[in-house]
Amino acid sequence: MGEAVSAQARLSDDAVGSGLAWQHGMAARVAHAVVALLSGAGLASSAYLGWTVDSDLPDGVGYAGGFTAGWDHLVNQPAYFTVLSALMVCLTSVMLAVRIRWDSQLFQVVRLSGVVCVIITGVVFNLLLRGDGALTGVRLFNDTVLHLLVPVLAPLVWLIFGPHGRLRPLVVGLSMVIPLTWLAVTLGRGPFLDWYPYTILDVPGMGYPGVWTYVVSILGVYLVLALLMWAVDRGITRWARP
Repeated sequence: MGEAVSAQARLSDDAVGSGLAWQHGMAARVAHAVVALLSGAGLASSAYLGWTVDSDLPDGVGYAGGFTAGWDHLVNQPAYFTVLSALMVCLTSVMLAVRIRWDSQLFQVVRLSGVVCVIITGVVFNLLLRGDGALTGVRLFNDTVLHLLVPVLAPLVWLIFGPHGRLRPLVVGLSMVIPLTWLAVTLGRGPFLDWYPYTILDVPGMGYPGVWTYVVSILGVYLVLALLMWAVDRGITRWARP
């Protein structure tokens, strides 16, 4: 199966020919490296905040749990959707900066999910979750990088440098397993910890019907974005085919 997927990817590259040559050049590697470094810096600042700052407890929520600064809050960082999405983007961007051609279906799934998730991170946080308080220092850096810069830069680099020609409908479907798994784990452990990472997942305060309104809407946006990226990828590949 793996050899068949690799052969299909190589045939796709051959079909496209030199039409997408720019996505295999040094400029592409540099662009991927910039995204990797930026998202890595954002993740490092999240780790620092986890080690030095207690988790926030927003006003008016129905849960009362949290994590104290140190190991408790540090190891809980992947529970934040922002951190998970940035981690996927960082890892796949590092891989692309080192070697452009990755034929693995698993790589395509993580790559697609990472880019879609950082877009959702930027939109949802800035529209629904951003508070009124002014941020300074590391918090300001973390917010600027992970909620503003990476959500714009990652999809832009994907659009320009891809690499394109490997997305399939199956990849779109499989990519949804990642956010669905995150959601299942988050809602499953929430009652035991009396804690949820975001106010839109406040089950004790809003009940499951209120939470599912947000969840279904966001998952719908995810699917639309993933399908749009597949359509754009297909269009670019057809345009580049000699």
